[in-house]
Amino acid sequence: MKLEKIGLMPRHLTLLTAGLGYLGNVFCVNLTYVFKKEPFLDFGIAEAQLASANSTLLIIQHVGIFLGVILFGSLADRRGRMAMLFISVGTYSVATFLSGLVHNYYLFQVLRFVVGLGVASELGIGLVLICEIFSREKRTFLIIFIAFCGFMGMFLLSILAKSFHWRTLYIMGGLLGLLIMFFRFSTFESDIFLKSNQLKNQLKKSLILPLLRKRKIYYLIICILPSYLVTASSIFVGTTYFKELKVSAGQSLLFFSIGGGLGLIFISLLSKKIKSRKKAITLCITLLLILASIYAFIKPTSIHSFLIINFLFGIFVTYQFELLALTIEQFGTNIRALATTLVFGAGRASVFLFSLIIPILNLIVKDLLMSVFILDFIFFCAALWAISKIKEDFCRDLSFVDE
Repeated sequence: MKLEKIGLMPRHLTLLTAGLGYLGNVFCVNLTYVFKKEPFLDFGIAEAQLASANSTLLIIQHVGIFLGVILFGSLADRRGRMAMLFISVGTYSVATFLSGLVHNYYLFQVLRFVVGLGVASELGIGLVLICEIFSREKRTFLIIFIAFCGFMGMFLLSILAKSFHWRTLYIMGGLLGLLIMFFRFSTFESDIFLKSNQLKNQLKKSLILPLLRKRKIYYLIICILPSYLVTASSIFVGTTYFKELKVSAGQSLLFFSIGGGLGLIFISLLSKKIKSRKKAITLCITLLLILASIYAFIKPTSIHSFLIINFLFGIFVTYQFELLALTIEQFGTNIRALATTLVFGAGRASVFLFSLIIPILNLIVKDLLMSVFILDFIFFCAALWAISKIKEDFCRDLSFVDE
């Protein structure tokens, strides 16, 4: 049956592919955070060495993310968005599937490195692709759909983690990504990428160094860090600090993802209504700082208050998708994919960085939540300063290149 007869165009399948790719991305990358003990115990690692083994694995995965941002982001600007989208999805899917089968800890580490390579740029490339193939009037709704798919991946993992063995979920995550590969021949490349008159001459110059010479890339990276600091502190640090509440990382992740699903709709529609991504982002960062203050000074006293705060955190961290849309509108076709993947990859990799800094700061402050709040205050204020330095280009036409 032809796609047109059922009301679907190839670009709609491209949108579906990008959305499902991000769903699988979130599912696969968060397996490492949800299952902190089970894989290591199966590999014969002693309880006393779990913290060290988990940290080592996260370092390896985030090194993969860092390298994947540069590799796939650059290639997406050189070789095309669609090809790199499927290669990145295929990379993390195969590696995740094999991670559920191996019985050697060192091979497991290698595979998580490969997963990091694959997940690093998938969202950035997918967002750039759909923003380039659809009209700018639909951009807000496209971002809502892609982001919602990601939160569905988080939601599914939080539910399934209660009932399935870790190996089963690794295999399921890998199979999910591999199923997406069936869409490969029903999707198409961005016309903006293919038809830009200046692009052929600019591609050879499409390297990371010209991008790093632009101040706005650093402003955008600073702006995304608070959303991942909140993720690290509310889900992972919070469940450790409030042990007496008996809240699991899965429960925390569940409420966080529900809040995120609702928040991405609210924040996206708000920015469309006021025609300003900057103002919507500024509002969210300010509200997150207020919530972080409540979290640190009042402190949740019951499981319900803890989960409600996590729910509210989930609502407002969704500003990161508006920030990625802002990033897409800031850069030309020749460096757009690299810029978007770099901003997102820096944010995602910062979760591990924050998880290292917080315990070190806690040795000085002697209060875990206050240590988190100090970091919150520093990075949130820096983000508010950085967003003020970025030019507003709401729903800008994307048919341009950077010199």
